[in-house]
Amino acid sequence: MDIKKLENWYLKHHRRLPFRESKDPYQIWVSEIMLQQTQVETVLPFFERFIKKYPDVYHLAHANPEVLQKDVEGLGYYRRFSNMHKAALEIEDHYQGQFPETYEKIIGLPGIGKYTVGAIMSIAYNQPVSALDGNVIRVLSRFLGNSQDMRLEKNKKVLDKINQDLIEHAAPSIYTQAMMELGALICRPKKPECERCPLNDQCYAYHHQMTEALPVLSPLKTKKETHYITLIIKNDHGIMLRKRDESLLHGMYEYPQFESESIQSVLSDLENEGIILELIDQSLKQITHVFTHQIWRMDVYRVRLISGKNPHWIVADEQTLNQLPMAIAHRKI
Repeated sequence: MDIKKLENWYLKHHRRLPFRESKDPYQIWVSEIMLQQTQVETVLPFFERFIKKYPDVYHLAHANPEVLQKDVEGLGYYRRFSNMHKAALEIEDHYQGQFPETYEKIIGLPGIGKYTVGAIMSIAYNQPVSALDGNVIRVLSRFLGNSQDMRLEKNKKVLDKINQDLIEHAAPSIYTQAMMELGALICRPKKPECERCPLNDQCYAYHHQMTEALPVLSPLKTKKETHYITLIIKNDHGIMLRKRDESLLHGMYEYPQFESESIQSVLSDLENEGIILELIDQSLKQITHVFTHQIWRMDVYRVRLISGKNPHWIVADEQTLNQLPMAIAHRKI
């Protein structure tokens, strides 16, 4: 690979993104966490607001967890921000609020894996540490003509070793960002613009008309579908909400919902628990929300609380409802 040509291409053509203008490891960490499973265009306004409100580890460590979750509502994958808060607390406790500078210390923080530590080490500290994400996998698979299944960890490790060898002969900060940017702008999953690629003269896939075939990714498992009866429960003071303690959407608020096909069955089960609800109207509509590994189908009903209580429900008026962190699946309602 002509690394110098790649780096020159990046310096001339890369997008001017706010986190690209900084070598602050904190900002690079925040951007990389936000960019996990999320498009750059979606992340940008969140990143700018986040850095303004939480400009450093100290401010993040002292954030109110519920306010923090509300600040990132809409980005999804909320556990990553809970882990980010835990990591900030650890940096405060163990490193006097200074972002650590070694691989071993950074990878020991909650929510930071091999890719993220590679991105921080190479971009912020200009150290030759591989950062292998989906974009880099695609670029290397096509460039090398690698037809191994990149859903398998053992095959990713092969590319990671190759990427490590390459970065050791490069300017690490520029190389890592160049590989990511090439995958995002030129070597795209569909309809790559190979004629504009700085590596096309050596690219196996380009010369063998295999760009659409690589990388090889075996089919994902079918997503599990769950049907819920979701209740908008009103009383004289507001609407009932439940704070989730499940791993999915942990800490987010939702309208009480029950895995069932029948509203009458749910009302009967609650009555057996001493909670009497009056059905105000039939199903408002069915809301479908697609997660990475599962699908929720929610039949939404409005009901009135006549008597009884659930210790896990809180009452929220309209103003409070808008201030609490709520997953998009329920914010749609």
